[in-house]
Amino acid sequence: MQEHGSLHKITKITLVEQTVDRVQSYVLNQQLQPGDTLPSEMRLAEKLGVSRPVVREALRTLVGRGMLTIANGRNAIISPVTATALVHFFERATQLNAVTVRELLEVRRGIEVQSISLAAQRRTESHIAKLQSLLAMMSDARYDLQLYSELDAQLHLQIAAASQNQMIYYFVESLGDALRQVSLAGLLNRRNQTELDEVHTMHMLLVNAVVTQNGLLAESTMASHVEAAMIALSRSDENGMIPGIQADKMATSL
Repeated sequence: MQEHGSLHKITKITLVEQTVDRVQSYVLNQQLQPGDTLPSEMRLAEKLGVSRPVVREALRTLVGRGMLTIANGRNAIISPVTATALVHFFERATQLNAVTVRELLEVRRGIEVQSISLAAQRRTESHIAKLQSLLAMMSDARYDLQLYSELDAQLHLQIAAASQNQMIYYFVESLGDALRQVSLAGLLNRRNQTELDEVHTMHMLLVNAVVTQNGLLAESTMASHVEAAMIALSRSDENGMIPGIQADKMATSL
């Protein structure tokens, strides 16, 4: 019997959903920027031929997506692009054990190799100063594992900033909370001070590759850095599962 693969049930699109689509199209067509305001609810209702409650619900939907901000009864304002939605996604995924530590590192390996490659090409003197400042603080804090893990996350985020690619920056930022805890657990899992020193040496090499604009070295060093983290992962947890975002000790370090 022949399958009718192209046939499927018709989905009813509500007025709210249509209004959401129209408002999004309006923002794009008018090339509205963060800080720009939308027409009033009344004006939108008139133009779209729907009721104000429908418009209000559509605007709430867009607020939830991070596209709009509404405060004190004023017209909706276009919000700046942020990593908030991605942050919430990764938090929920890790809380539900849907994402393993290894999967997070595999994703981040590809992103961070590209991030540091672009950083080596595009970094400015300002980026260099921030990276070197963070590195100096990390050197002083290498045996204060809680502080070091925080600075570690900041360093990787600053490398993403130096890439001058907003999408990479938002992605690295969105993974920050989950991998900050992974980093701390990995530091706790190091056997001795020598191994902690090796982690810091790797960070020194990463910064040096960016400063000297050695793209190939930057890529290979970052790949080795993440690979070392994944090897450390195998020490204490063969599955690499994050038992919820509140885990005390996970398996690796970036």
